[in-house]
Amino acid sequence: MANETEKKGNEEKSKGKGRLRSSLKVLIVLIILLLIIFLLGSAVFIAVRTGFAGRLLSNMAGDVADQETAKEPSYTYEIPEIVVNLSNGNSRRFLSVKFYVGFDETKLTEELERRMPEIRDAVLQLLWDTRAEDIDSPEEKEKLREKIKEVINGLVKSGEIKGVYFWHVMVQ
Repeated sequence: MANETEKKGNEEKSKGKGRLRSSLKVLIVLIILLLIIFLLGSAVFIAVRTGFAGRLLSNMAGDVADQETAKEPSYTYEIPEIVVNLSNGNSRRFLSVKFYVGFDETKLTEELERRMPEIRDAVLQLLWDTRAEDIDSPEEKEKLREKIKEVINGLVKSGEIKGVYFWHVMVQ
């Protein structure tokens, strides 16, 4: 009987130690979580207090706005179709191009209309030196787009062409 009492006592002690250990583990986990929350809260508080968070958010919003502005000009103007013979030696091939230019200044519309003969002539000169191989790939068409934009921007004074949008580019 004494053995049974000792066994019960030992079992109660081990149960008590087990409860104490699990309670201690829970307490340590809670303390660690509270410490992490405190540190994160402090970091956010300091970032807001020093203005770092505001500057970061405004920079991010500004970058997005700049990208949207760069992608979408406010106005477009149609450049009539231009057809030229390609410089391919003896072969008789031609290039037909129709495109729009994009810009943000309203007064540029009037200048584009007024200077259309000069613009067509400058684009024609650019295209006369083009070969069929020069516009085979998408990358080469992108280069042509940039060259056209540069040529037109060199002529206009009341604004800047932001983009060139091909309606069609056809080689025959």
